[in-house]
Amino acid sequence: MGRLIAERKLAAIARRRARAAVGETASRLKDEVAKQVAQIDDDRAYAVRPTFQIPPNWKCTHLNAPTEFYKVVACVNERFVSVYDGATEYELGRWYQTKRGSTWPPLDQCFFAFSAPLGALEAAFPRGSKAKHAPRVLLKIEAVGNAYECHETKRKGMASKWTGKVAVTRFRVSRIMTDAFRESALDTLRFGQNDLLSEPRGTQVGAAA
Repeated sequence: MGRLIAERKLAAIARRRARAAVGETASRLKDEVAKQVAQIDDDRAYAVRPTFQIPPNWKCTHLNAPTEFYKVVACVNERFVSVYDGATEYELGRWYQTKRGSTWPPLDQCFFAFSAPLGALEAAFPRGSKAKHAPRVLLKIEAVGNAYECHETKRKGMASKWTGKVAVTRFRVSRIMTDAFRESALDTLRFGQNDLLSEPRGTQVGAAA
């Protein structure tokens, strides 16, 4: 009798383990299907990238997972705003999306950032930037989705190299990196004709780095 009770208990345990295993397998399969569907959507979006609509030194890319970049903004009346337009406001933890273009918006509608803090801190801003005289703050951001990378070629015939500068279509502010610092004296040197060519023209939404 005792043996029979023990066998029943073992059978009950085996059934519970089997149900748990089935549940875990089903959950894993659902996750894999969701990832595959998302990948198909991403591949479809990347396939229609507008390589003919962007400057030759910019290349299309896609950020499958949240990727960290750095962005300098202005501090105006205790608000973080775009150095370029002085109006686009950035808040910690909030997600931002380009306002024009469903998959590959125009370059001048994207948000500019850099792969390293130093690149963002040394970045030049276009002549006429609205908040270029305001104190500045370095932000860490997380970007996903379609993006553009700025490349340079040092010698003709050589492969291009990514400069670390990106134009992202969707991001959130994840961290405030530094206290506000005022404009550098080098800005006067940077606001030249070369800087006008380095930034896209037109109406920009948080376009400055």
